[in-house]
Amino acid sequence: VLLPPSDLLTQALGGMPAPAKENSQYLKQRASVLFGRPSFKGSTGKSSASSSVPEQSCFDGCFGALLGFPPASANGNHNIVYGEKKTLGPLPIAKQWADIPDEKRSGMCVEVSSCGKETVDGWTNQDSAMACLPHGCNGTDGTGRMYLFGVFDGHGKYGHEVSASASTRMPGHFSSQPEHPSKAPDKALQDSFRRTDDDIYAQMGHDVEYSGSTGVVVLYEEGKKLLTIGNVGDSRAILGQCSEDARSPRWSALPLSTDLKPDLPEERERIELCGGVVTQFKDDETGEEAGPFRVWDDIRQEKPGLAVSRSLGDGASRILGVIAEPVVTKHQLGPQDRFMILASDGLWDTVSNDEAVRIVVKFMHMPNIALKALTEAVRRQEGDTLVDDTTIVLVIFS
Repeated sequence: VLLPPSDLLTQALGGMPAPAKENSQYLKQRASVLFGRPSFKGSTGKSSASSSVPEQSCFDGCFGALLGFPPASANGNHNIVYGEKKTLGPLPIAKQWADIPDEKRSGMCVEVSSCGKETVDGWTNQDSAMACLPHGCNGTDGTGRMYLFGVFDGHGKYGHEVSASASTRMPGHFSSQPEHPSKAPDKALQDSFRRTDDDIYAQMGHDVEYSGSTGVVVLYEEGKKLLTIGNVGDSRAILGQCSEDARSPRWSALPLSTDLKPDLPEERERIELCGGVVTQFKDDETGEEAGPFRVWDDIRQEKPGLAVSRSLGDGASRILGVIAEPVVTKHQLGPQDRFMILASDGLWDTVSNDEAVRIVVKFMHMPNIALKALTEAVRRQEGDTLVDDTTIVLVIFS
């Protein structure tokens, strides 16, 4: 398929402003985790007087223990013990989308695009995508085929390993349920997240301390025309819906997941009950708060600085109330549901849900070009350079 002329893309994307390229302040606005980044110095430069943490009283310690708060050491840091790295056992092998015959694709068209950030020389893309038919879910038992689609956005030094492990291990765990996943798909998906998280800790050992991944996964049951969505973090899934009109169709976006940020009331409550601190990063020099709300281990804002409230991996954040349990929801597909977009925050931090739908609609007859147009929209908004890994899975229903 030939690429559309550049002026066609320009018309489709509109005259978008191009802000300045990334700098240290911009990284504080966008980075998923701050601790361990060369550009982040934390608050270690503060004097001992300004960075001291009040000593925990006996009452606070006993009361916290009764409520299940994690114990803290004298310097305010939580004690975490990691096991030795282990070799993971085999799992049933899923059939990747490219290997599925056309007659077994249920009339769907699926395209995947993943581009690494362009602001760091030699950068390793930390995102991973998933589009497959899990083993034993090919519908031969009369239940209908079950497909898994997902996007995993890694962060931290070993984030690429976490996201890769998640995308390869989760389909196998989905297939390894005590009973067929069709019996209780929501529980099967939830258990697959938990077992995948266990694998990440076993495989990575101490390397998981400040490395992790978001994950949004959609299970599509062909027979029921049902979507089951599991989500940890701020990768996102949406539907492109078309309402037929007498004059022209009207397109809109329907979110299938909610970005799980630390400042959401329920998420914040859990984190603070576990001893975590939820606040924006405060600049030492200006005193101004910048970027999203993050999870810290104390008020000094030294680590980990995680910008999501649920994730896979992230050992140092786990004891602070950041969990790997997905929020699971369902959606019954109707005739108005035409396509689905799953993407990492590299897309969603720049392009709105409605804008993404508008772009895909223009190129729906050329799905691979639709993904190029989405990525180009991000690039143009960010000064002609991708400042974050950007991964997109586009599923067009029959």
